[in-house]
Amino acid sequence: MGRWLWDLSSNQNQLWVRILSSKYGGWADLINGRDRPWHSQWWKDLRKLVKQPDCSPIIQHMEWKVGDGSLVKFWKDKWLGTDSNLEQQYNQLFLISRQQNSTICNMGSLSHGLWCWDLKWRRNLFDHEQVEAVAFMEVINNAHIQPPMKDTLRWTADPLGLYSTKSAYRLLITVNRNLPQPNIYKTIWRLNIPPRAAVFAWRIIKNRLPTRHNLLKRNVSIQDHTCPLCRSHQEEAGHLFFNCKFTNGLWWESMRWSRMVGPLAASPATHYVQFCDGFGAGKKQNRWRRWWIALTSSIWQHRNSMIFQGKRFEPPKVMEDALFLMWSWLKFRDKNFCTSFNYWSSNIVQYFG
Repeated sequence: MGRWLWDLSSNQNQLWVRILSSKYGGWADLINGRDRPWHSQWWKDLRKLVKQPDCSPIIQHMEWKVGDGSLVKFWKDKWLGTDSNLEQQYNQLFLISRQQNSTICNMGSLSHGLWCWDLKWRRNLFDHEQVEAVAFMEVINNAHIQPPMKDTLRWTADPLGLYSTKSAYRLLITVNRNLPQPNIYKTIWRLNIPPRAAVFAWRIIKNRLPTRHNLLKRNVSIQDHTCPLCRSHQEEAGHLFFNCKFTNGLWWESMRWSRMVGPLAASPATHYVQFCDGFGAGKKQNRWRRWWIALTSSIWQHRNSMIFQGKRFEPPKVMEDALFLMWSWLKFRDKNFCTSFNYWSSNIVQYFG
């Protein structure tokens, strides 16, 4: 099926590709379109494959080499040699563009041998958008548009730039080696916590939470892609939960209970293993796993309350709610646990130490 994806995108002049493009919409519809009642099951299966996260490494390694720009979407395709498209890099400018679905050839023209951009906006740029617009223009002005040539797709996972099942297999194997092992998920399902909490932890480690970065990756138009807490970094799971200046102190406070010091990983999966497995074994290990889930759950809950209800994000309150959440799990799920919350929270060092 990966071969089908490559052929549909790279063999635009083939008769069968032109037929499928006229019937289904071709590569652009495959990536951004919707299923229709008259679509065949084969086409629907291809669309499902493209939408699966496991297929993202294959899509990410397909990069356009621009010729005349007739096949390349200016905002939505990768054609500048970066890991993200212009829509993701300059989302604020994308939202006010009147050419969101235009190809490169419709975004400008050749004049005296030089390519001149003709950008159209829904309104004038605000002052705070000027700096982003300058950087944006520098990026696209360095691109070389060559009208006599045709657009071609390059497979960056192979030195020759040509797709092969062998190279795709090697790529996926390499990516999967960096993913957490299945036993990490088993530790979550075996914890004596509510199923909803276990599912939440699974979503963090699999990077399935609707952070602003993930929403952009799924082509959801949002006006602001920065962290709602610090407003200085893109909101990714690793930043929001572990590296933001409003949340990283919560983890340092937790480590102080066992007098542990040292840097922690930014990846949720690696952070989970390092934080939980590095604090002993047996019952203590499960205690740290529960605490990791309770703290991340509280951070996410307070983040949502800040965005949707206008409440302030207060780290001491997040810590207090996380402690109460974990105590409630122990209280109602452990028959041998009969300690009051005040006593337990006041002697938290003894519990984790």
